[in-house]
Amino acid sequence: MLKTLEEPPEYVTIILIGSNESAFLNTIKSRCMILHFDKISNQDIESYMEENYQIDIDSQIMIDSFQGSIGKAIQLKDKQEEYQRIEQIIYSLENKDKIDILNMSETIYKSKDKRDEVLDYINIVLINLAKESNKYANCIKIVEDTKKRLQSNANYDMSIDNMLLNLWEEVN
Repeated sequence: MLKTLEEPPEYVTIILIGSNESAFLNTIKSRCMILHFDKISNQDIESYMEENYQIDIDSQIMIDSFQGSIGKAIQLKDKQEEYQRIEQIIYSLENKDKIDILNMSETIYKSKDKRDEVLDYINIVLINLAKESNKYANCIKIVEDTKKRLQSNANYDMSIDNMLLNLWEEVN
């Protein structure tokens, strides 16, 4: 790859795309011109999804989770209902008792194969709530601790139970 970057054919333009500049080796970065792209506006993403997929995204939190990326919007387009249920669980933490929260959480339990994606979305919801009330700020740490446990091969269902109970205790 280095050889190709150092001496590309005259007719070739090579574009390396990444979301994290530090993930590229310095030997590669030194042979490249770095361009930073601006995020696409939420309005542009909404209109693109409506025009191309006939999907109207009603959740501002979900739109924020796209982080200016149409690619993320396309990936999450089929999961809108699932993510709305997750939002509903998080918004219900203050209003419901522990048992109701655990009973509502079937969506999270079924998402074992995409656990990081779901936990990241929970954090996005919590960050938005933390803007209104500080008690949600500590909840983000609870979700991050759950991610670490799951990376250490902890039982998924038990980790989610523990996370939900800790979230409920934190906000009540």
